[in-house]
Amino acid sequence: MDKIVYPILDKYGVPKWVSPFIFSYIKGDPLNAIKRGVSFIDVKRKKGEVTKKNIFLPNGYKFDTSSIAAVMNIFMYSENRVSEVMSGWLSHSAGRDFLAYKDYFSSLSQNDKRHAKAVKNLMEGLGVKPAAVKKEVEGTFNYLEGIESWPERLIASEVVLKRSYSTFGIVFYKVFYAASPEFLRSFVKVFRSEEDSWESNEIQHILKEGIIGKERVMEITEEMLKRFYLSVLAYSGVSKKEKIDKEVKLITEVSMAYPLQFLKESGFDIDVEYEVKRIEKSAKR
Repeated sequence: MDKIVYPILDKYGVPKWVSPFIFSYIKGDPLNAIKRGVSFIDVKRKKGEVTKKNIFLPNGYKFDTSSIAAVMNIFMYSENRVSEVMSGWLSHSAGRDFLAYKDYFSSLSQNDKRHAKAVKNLMEGLGVKPAAVKKEVEGTFNYLEGIESWPERLIASEVVLKRSYSTFGIVFYKVFYAASPEFLRSFVKVFRSEEDSWESNEIQHILKEGIIGKERVMEITEEMLKRFYLSVLAYSGVSKKEKIDKEVKLITEVSMAYPLQFLKESGFDIDVEYEVKRIEKSAKR
């Protein structure tokens, strides 16, 4: 299995820490699972097609446009809500560290507002109308909004939320790009995958200097990831309908693992695979 999987990870630039989740995905039917998984992103020069009712991928899979609309709607809501949350922080809770953080969060709030508009434009281009999201999605951002200290806000939004949602978004982009490149070129800009120097330095300062205790960092991380996981579960009917529930499970676990892996690389003693499973179980209680 290692001889098959690791060259594929290298080919697509997938980090080795993702391998336990991929092994879990392909367990039971290795060759077919690998072929199916790779077919979503290795499209070569093939193109998909978008119609009023369906989206056809280059690998032959057909999705109801309504299913894709539900996913895009979550992205649009998320960007709008993060912009609102950060704007609220700046308006109502100055605090001791306000001056150090205000410019950064002000810029993020404005960027996220633009990103929400970009997703809305994409939806309109595909003939999709915005709709309300489920309460589980709202819960993630309500928790974020209630965090009171600026360093904790940075950890929650930029270490946990950004990494989990961006992983999901980038996979969505890569899978559906061939079907609608004219719209999705702008969509990828929504998911900030690179840190700027201030953000990176400040996060490392917080973690290395113990500005927030490790227990509190893990508490925030677990609470955010629980809510992220419940948000995905709330839409499990969509993935089952489209017969991609195994693939969504894989993406969800990798999305949860990413911020945990970051913390591990920052000096936290974390068994990433164990923590993902533990958080999943805790969320279901």
